[in-house]
Amino acid sequence: MANNSATKGSNSKAYIILIIGIMALAFTAPWVKQSNFEPATSVILRVGIGLLFLLPFAISEMRKIGKLNKTGVTLSLFAGLFLGIDFTAWNYSIYYVGSGIASILLNLQIIILPALAFLFDKERIPKSFFIVAPIMILGVLMTGGIFDSADETAGGPLTVYGMNIAVLGTIAGSISGVCYGIYLYTSRKASRVNAGQIVQPMAWASLAQLVAPTIFLFISGRGFDLTHGVLVNGQLPMNPETTVGDPITAMNWFWMLVLATLGQAIAWTFVQYGAVRLNPTIVAGLLLLSPISTVAIIAVLLFGEIPSTIQILGVVLVLAAVAYQNNLHKTIFGKKSKDKSPGTA
Repeated sequence: MANNSATKGSNSKAYIILIIGIMALAFTAPWVKQSNFEPATSVILRVGIGLLFLLPFAISEMRKIGKLNKTGVTLSLFAGLFLGIDFTAWNYSIYYVGSGIASILLNLQIIILPALAFLFDKERIPKSFFIVAPIMILGVLMTGGIFDSADETAGGPLTVYGMNIAVLGTIAGSISGVCYGIYLYTSRKASRVNAGQIVQPMAWASLAQLVAPTIFLFISGRGFDLTHGVLVNGQLPMNPETTVGDPITAMNWFWMLVLATLGQAIAWTFVQYGAVRLNPTIVAGLLLLSPISTVAIIAVLLFGEIPSTIQILGVVLVLAAVAYQNNLHKTIFGKKSKDKSPGTA
């Protein structure tokens, strides 16, 4: 009885921590938009401040259960490199197609993760993957708004850098989803070679996350900008490639601190804590609450981001594909899955 009570108590704690982490993740895209920093600058600040926040906990973990081994460090750094690309591309996607839609596009990782596991680990891919993958891709294209007419994109620029803004935003969001899948694959391998460390892998990954946005600062030409943002009066200017946004204020810094602590350090640590202790199918189902909350509630209330009919259908397709790939339908109908699908994030 004592063991059962301890297990239930441990699971309850894991569920609570996981839910807090998921809710924090649901606000990350809106917080990026509210902080209004230049995309690559935003990543550096978010990750850098978050890393400083994590360091005391990483040191404490190191003293309690030991250092992360060399393989764990290498895999964490490799994972962090791709997560840095993910964050940078995702930030651009947030400004180009909206915080809610960008959160949905990120789910492209459910195609990438199983594919990598199949190619490099010889893990079996369920037959359903070959049905889900094209549906997922169609859903991503619909969600990005590239099938909508120009009239439905009123209130902002139609093109950026000579490309349709919906197409560019969808490409950025898709790059983000691909890199997120690579990160999940590598971080999963890292979790298999450590002794239960959670904070240390995140700290090493955070260090590597700074590489991609730093390189992009030199490519973009704008540089590290702490004075002006992207949006003007909450809207993307008509020529965002040449127009700087509103001056950075104390409120912008406040939202950046919130993003770095709650949306970066706490959210990712809490989700990782719950993910390694709970059933992966249940975790996958709960994780769906994050993009659903962002696109259906938070983005609508904070920014008035109302998806078009085609985008709503795309969102439904994407979320349905994620749910099916993670065997949520079997959980709902009381069937136990025989497959250990590598698609679970």
